[in-house]
Amino acid sequence: MSRTSQGVGRIIRSVSALLAVLAIACMVAAYPKPAPVPYRWELEFQAGDLRLYIDPASKEGYWFFTYTVTNRTGKDQLWAPSMVLYSDAGEILQSGRDVPTKITEDLLALLSNDLMLDQNDAIGDLFQGRENAKEGLVVWPAKNLKVNQISLFIAGISGETARVKNPVSGDEVILRKTLERDYLVPGDAAARGKAPIDLVEETWVLR
Repeated sequence: MSRTSQGVGRIIRSVSALLAVLAIACMVAAYPKPAPVPYRWELEFQAGDLRLYIDPASKEGYWFFTYTVTNRTGKDQLWAPSMVLYSDAGEILQSGRDVPTKITEDLLALLSNDLMLDQNDAIGDLFQGRENAKEGLVVWPAKNLKVNQISLFIAGISGETARVKNPVSGDEVILRKTLERDYLVPGDAAARGKAPIDLVEETWVLR
């Protein structure tokens, strides 16, 4: 292959790479964001701390999170949240999955709050008013404690949605307004005990 051909090839590859970057940038720019002012129903959600619990018997770890949710929307709502943890170790953890019942019971006893409900018992009608607020406990298995960053995504707080097309398949996808909470875990997570994990940012996203 001549030097001219090699040069042309490099230019074509560079242009192709640039076009790919521009395409991604356009997709990101066009990605919908939640409305600045809510236009659909939205529950009042008070987040508690994210903490780590080490089971004394099995020595296995579990992340746990508490919250209070109140319905001031003017209409009874169904409370059936989806809470997913992502870590920089590549984990995607669905709340409640692979969590023994005994662990949930131990955490409820540790919290000593007669009003606290586990993640299954909390699901159901959320009636209006402060007197009908629900306090909930959510638990995930901490399979990998060598993590530095954790993101918690909470869906079900808002009725806002958006419809977009999957750029690969072309299928229509419904995105829901979701609360994203990003945490930093400095040092050894296990050595922190049950100290709250550091919250660094909270924002609304559509996902």
